[in-house]
Amino acid sequence: MAVAFDHSAFSFQICPLTHLNAFSMAESGEAIEAAYFSLLQELTPDQKNFFAMLLVDGLSRREEEIAASTYAALDAVPIFGASAGDNLNFDTTQIFLNGRVLEDTALVVLGASSRPVEVFKLEHFSPTEDRVVVTSADPQRRVVWSINAEPAADEYARLIGADVGALTPEIFAANPLLVRVGGDYHVRAIQKVTPDGALHFFCAIDEGIVLTLAHPQDMRDNLSQHMGRLSERIGGIELALCFDCILRRLEAERLGITGDLLQIFDHFRMIGFNTYGEQYRFLHLSQTLTGLAIGGGKR
Repeated sequence: MAVAFDHSAFSFQICPLTHLNAFSMAESGEAIEAAYFSLLQELTPDQKNFFAMLLVDGLSRREEEIAASTYAALDAVPIFGASAGDNLNFDTTQIFLNGRVLEDTALVVLGASSRPVEVFKLEHFSPTEDRVVVTSADPQRRVVWSINAEPAADEYARLIGADVGALTPEIFAANPLLVRVGGDYHVRAIQKVTPDGALHFFCAIDEGIVLTLAHPQDMRDNLSQHMGRLSERIGGIELALCFDCILRRLEAERLGITGDLLQIFDHFRMIGFNTYGEQYRFLHLSQTLTGLAIGGGKR
């Protein structure tokens, strides 16, 4: 997948964050601020619409810190992004920059444009009344050992009415859990179950948090309505650069609606990648679609 940006309408600066295994929020914040100041010096007078895109090694488990440090460094600049995937192998995820293949790396791509742009996020789930509490977890590894003081996989399977042996990525995609942050619900999707009954999540998870079982909406209606309203706000979408969680693709395949979604993608000129989690503002999320919509005229 390739996208070309008109240099007369866009300016960019790229800030690589390397050695994520020894990530420093302070040092990264300074590097991002320096790149932002460099961008400001290169802008044409009409390039006043800013955005920041994160591209992250999807197995680094540093997304929360990267999103938080970027948000702190850039203040009001809208942020979106995602974690690179490897087709559910969970072996090696890579980022590309100037012909180089990078691992243990993230890129903060800072942009400004004379075109109308809008960073957006959508998901197609609403909360139910079914709630559980994480009672044992390893936040750094994103592993949950127990829920409601029961083995995590067993309790999750009981909650959704499934057999533990039937837990697969497709089942996880159809039955995600939500966490409430700042009054809004965000998906905390499960990556896999281990033989010892632990659940690995795509996002950080901590002991004591309350998780809510989600109820799915129609993904097609949700996508079409959201993008329609977005198109109206920016006077039509010339291009939408999108990061769509791999679990959304698995759900679409299970439901047999991939073709319907592709028609909506085409209608709103949406292109992009399936990912291992997405970033929006200061949050690392999962089972969402984040992106940058670009309008056709000036604003």
